[in-house]
Amino acid sequence: MTVDMVFSISGNSIPRDHGFMLWRELRICLPWLDAEAHAAIHAVRGAPANDDTLLLTKRANLVLRLPESRVADAQNLTGQQLNLDGCMLQIGGARKRPLLAYPTLYSHLVFTGSEDEADFLGDVAAQLKRINVACKFMCGKRRALQTEQSAICGYSLMLYDLRPDQSILLQQIGLGGHRKLGCGIFVPHKSIAAVAA
Repeated sequence: MTVDMVFSISGNSIPRDHGFMLWRELRICLPWLDAEAHAAIHAVRGAPANDDTLLLTKRANLVLRLPESRVADAQNLTGQQLNLDGCMLQIGGARKRPLLAYPTLYSHLVFTGSEDEADFLGDVAAQLKRINVACKFMCGKRRALQTEQSAICGYSLMLYDLRPDQSILLQQIGLGGHRKLGCGIFVPHKSIAAVAA
């Protein structure tokens, strides 16, 4: 079984493009995280302050998607402090949140290695076929994420008309690469309108 571990956090702000920095810090605190094939790190949500910064609100959380067998190990994050390019993030207590089977799922950024939209959609169709998931999907905005050496590009993606078992499967395994940088992680959504956001 896979669950989301939701950690409270405190701090003032973090870089908007923080996926790689967050992964770098978390792998120091949780060395086993690198070897967990389906583990994923959600992007931290905040209020945009400018092109480079997110302000952390009281509702901001750090969310890790993990096998339930790693829940106890992940508790070691509580009390740790992460340094994201000079922005300090204090990690508080955690709660376990189950994955819910919604017929519509959304990912802020899916990376398949294709920068062209038509090629990207072809990649998505092939990956869905490989796992025997038949659903409708819609591509959204093109997005980029900076890694240590280069930028990776992908698109936001909406999947809809999913059966409950397919919805849970896609939340567990995601699509594309770089899930530990926040890519290819699907969350339930009530409307397909979010893909344009």
